[in-house]
Amino acid sequence: MSETVNVVLAGVGGQGSVLATRILAGAARRRGCDVVTSEVHGMAQRGGTVTTTVRFRCAPGATLSPMVGPGEADVLVAFEVLEAARHLPILRPGGIAVVNDHRIRPSVESLRTADYPEDLEALARGQGVSLQVVPATRLATELSEPKLASTVLLGALSNVLDLPVDAWRGAIAEAAPAKLAGANLAAFESGREWLVGSPALSF
Repeated sequence: MSETVNVVLAGVGGQGSVLATRILAGAARRRGCDVVTSEVHGMAQRGGTVTTTVRFRCAPGATLSPMVGPGEADVLVAFEVLEAARHLPILRPGGIAVVNDHRIRPSVESLRTADYPEDLEALARGQGVSLQVVPATRLATELSEPKLASTVLLGALSNVLDLPVDAWRGAIAEAAPAKLAGANLAAFESGREWLVGSPALSF
């Protein structure tokens, strides 16, 4: 892996975006990569958007900036469908969106700035990006841990990014609360198994 990899994670408050960002960044650092992250919080405590970025590079190069502009992201990880539709323009042509098929209606009507898309696949196809839809909430619920859908998505993401699986597992053990480390690892494995064999991103 020689190029900089740009990952954007998008969800709403309470979906685990920040923990997922820490785990991804931790996995990249365990791989020996230079990593920078950023967080942009909307009205997260009221169900608003939370967008984070992780940029990493595993070869020598200039200092990384944390910013990822429109058309620059290699991967979008969206924790629900509307945030996927909102953030698709941040992907570069040929990028990949890994999306939870879950839908969350804002608890405050004024926060609704767009309707749910009727055909997310068509939107992705029109933009020239790949779409991987994962039933992350369902898979997490089957493990009796519905709040760990974000970690299920990371498991799916691990099939897309060239990071060793042991680096992911170590990062989860380090970042997750100790009492939930085992549950997070189980959620990760569930998502990884779901998307195993999917096309990996080319760098």
